[in-house]
Amino acid sequence: MIRSKLFCSAVVIGVFVTGSFVAKAQAPQVRFAAGQQGSQNYGVNAALAQALKTSGSINATVQAFGGPTSYLPLANSGELDVAAVVMPDLGDAVRGTGPFTGNALKNLRLVAALFPSPVGLMVRKDSGIASIKDLKGKRVSWGLTAQASLLPYVEGALANGGLTKKDVKLVPVASVVNGVDDVVAGRVDATLFALRGGKVVEADSATGGIRWLPFDTSAEAVRRMQVVAPEAYLVQITPADKIVGAPEPISTMAYDYVLVTGPKTSDAAITAIAKTLREKGADIAKTNKVLGNMTAESVARSYRQIPHHPAAKTALNIKAN
Repeated sequence: MIRSKLFCSAVVIGVFVTGSFVAKAQAPQVRFAAGQQGSQNYGVNAALAQALKTSGSINATVQAFGGPTSYLPLANSGELDVAAVVMPDLGDAVRGTGPFTGNALKNLRLVAALFPSPVGLMVRKDSGIASIKDLKGKRVSWGLTAQASLLPYVEGALANGGLTKKDVKLVPVASVVNGVDDVVAGRVDATLFALRGGKVVEADSATGGIRWLPFDTSAEAVRRMQVVAPEAYLVQITPADKIVGAPEPISTMAYDYVLVTGPKTSDAAITAIAKTLREKGADIAKTNKVLGNMTAESVARSYRQIPHHPAAKTALNIKAN
């Protein structure tokens, strides 16, 4: 009788222990690809991986690379599972443009949008330039040899104001940071830059004040912008956002940080990630400033030319994409 009870207890304990190991073994495991350590991209990927571990019980590791031209092909082939990347880079990768010319990565699929990155056209406050239309005949930073994926966004910003690159004087710069330096030095009149970029305060102080040009919110102006930059959209900036150079409400351009995957990541892992972002993204963003402002609505944003992974589409409750 005692032996029988001991045997039954052992079976129960064995089942419990085995079940615990199975539960751990079944926790989704994903490998993140990221830019080099110390970069903004690495910070976003590392923060997201840690948030998914904490909030979604997902075993995530992060591997650093030189940049999206290095790691997106690995995600496309399935050698790595997921990567957070800015939409300009993803758009080039999927369409085979910019640095991915002749090498379109057709296997990449969206897991979720993460958060918007507002960008705009910076001018000096004393320039007399008050609108994008006023840039006609003015000097605009161009080339961006180190960030070629952003060129459509410069062109899209001009298009919003009814201009083309032929209507302005194009001044070659290596990067958007160099563009800000040239605004400060008086070598260009306007440059594309992130509204929350670290150089903004520096430029504002050095010039006696900078200004962000407002974007036209009319349907036709937005259409012109999106013909050139399909994934761009407009966001409203208010004084409550405390953006240097935007003391009054304006609309400006934005593109998203997004999470993408390749052809070999399991449906279970994609479902777990997408569901965690949908249900807990807002709480994650509140506790981690690196991850911006995620909401259930923002993570489910869809794009005409870039499809979602089927499992993510279901988990995010996206009806069309």
